[in-house]
Amino acid sequence: MSFRALRRPAALAAVSALVGVALAGCALVPSARETVLPPAPAPVASTSVPTVAPSTAAPVPAPPAVVGDEMDCGGAAVQLSGADQDFTLVGECPEVTAGGTELDIDMTRATVGTFLLNGDRNDVDVASVGAIVVGGQDNEIDASAVTQLTLNGERNEVEADGRIDAVTVSGNDNRVTAGSLGTVADQGQRNTLAAR
Repeated sequence: MSFRALRRPAALAAVSALVGVALAGCALVPSARETVLPPAPAPVASTSVPTVAPSTAAPVPAPPAVVGDEMDCGGAAVQLSGADQDFTLVGECPEVTAGGTELDIDMTRATVGTFLLNGDRNDVDVASVGAIVVGGQDNEIDASAVTQLTLNGERNEVEADGRIDAVTVSGNDNRVTAGSLGTVADQGQRNTLAAR
C-alpha cells in the first residue's frame, strides 16, 4: 500500500473530527425564553409655559354638522361613502364626493358647487349644481339645472328639469334628458342625449 493511499483515510478522518467538533457547539439546547424591554423614559419636568401664537392662516371650515337625519355642509367639502345608506345634505356644499353602492342622496336643499359620484346603483336628487362628474354604472341623478355634466360609465341616467350647459359622455348606454342642452360631446356608443 502506498503512502498516498494511507494519507487519504487519515485526512478524511481528521476533517470529519474537526467538523464534528465545530458542529457540537451549534447544538440546540432548550432554555427559557426571556423578553427584555427597554426601561421607561424618565418624566421630563417643563419649566416653560406654552404660548399660543396668533395664526395668519385662513380658517378651515368646520366638518359638516349632523342634525337629526340631515347633514349641514357648513361651507366645507363633504365625503359620503357606504352601501345601502340614505344621506340628506343642506347648506353650502362647495364639493360633495360620494362613493358607494345603492346610496340615496338628497341635496335638494343644498347649494352644491361640484358633485363627484363614484359607484353603482346610486339615486341622487340635487337642485342646481355647478358640475356633476359620474364614474360608475346604473346611477340615477335628478337635478334642477347643471352647468357641466361629465359621464364616465355605463347605463347612467341624468334628468334635469332646466338646462344642462355642457355634456361630455365617455361611456355607453347612458341617457341624458334636460329642458335644454348646450354643447354636447358624445364619445361613447348608444347614448341618448335629448332636450324636451
